[in-house]
Amino acid sequence: MRIFLLLFIAAFHFSFGQNITDKEGRKQGEWKKYWDDSKTALQYQGAFVNDKPVGQFWYYYPSSEVRAIIEHISENQSFVTYYFKNREVMSEGMYLHQKRDSIWINYNNAGLTLSMENFKNGKLEGKKVTFYIQNQIENGEIKVLSESFYKDSLKSGPYVERFSTGKIKLSGHYKLDQPLGVWRKYNTKGELVQLFRYKNGVKNGWVLNYNENQEVIHRDLYKNGELLSGEVKVKYLENCKSKGIDPND
Repeated sequence: MRIFLLLFIAAFHFSFGQNITDKEGRKQGEWKKYWDDSKTALQYQGAFVNDKPVGQFWYYYPSSEVRAIIEHISENQSFVTYYFKNREVMSEGMYLHQKRDSIWINYNNAGLTLSMENFKNGKLEGKKVTFYIQNQIENGEIKVLSESFYKDSLKSGPYVERFSTGKIKLSGHYKLDQPLGVWRKYNTKGELVQLFRYKNGVKNGWVLNYNENQEVIHRDLYKNGELLSGEVKVKYLENCKSKGIDPND
């Protein structure tokens, strides 16, 4: 009889101890939410104290795979792990006041590391690094593909792209998400092969190509993103000379 009574109490608690609000309408205790009224596809489960989530929350895809696990560290801070449907981690990082904060790491659905980026107040802020995938597959090595800097989720500052050896492949600057000023391309030996410029986000001025002796072997001229050639190029250069204008400006 006692065992039956304990089972009855446990079943009663399980049935009526979830999704409870107090007299002030605040969520209290264990909560479960479903994707539809059938209650066959769980959307999330977790616990509340005075309407605030506490501890661990699990979120699910409509097809029942785990979509995210949130660990509530404090009232305003939580650590989140997002998942692909195949259970591989998609991304992980911190939330502060319900906005992304600090370092986040992103992966592909094979578990390989794609990038590492920094957030502040929900926006990209500071350095972002992307990684080569091939090296991870073949050798288990994580090598830098590119490094960029952000302000208010816009690229702002130096940009560097690298060969898998670590040598610089491309370098330049961004401002308000647009390439700006002088950019340089290098070969695998670290030798400069091309120098070009951007103005208002498009190529402008001379594009210089170099040989292994660092001598200019070919040059093209751009004006506001348009490649100039023939008579148009000649007239433009004559006009620049007569007015004392540098074609790179």
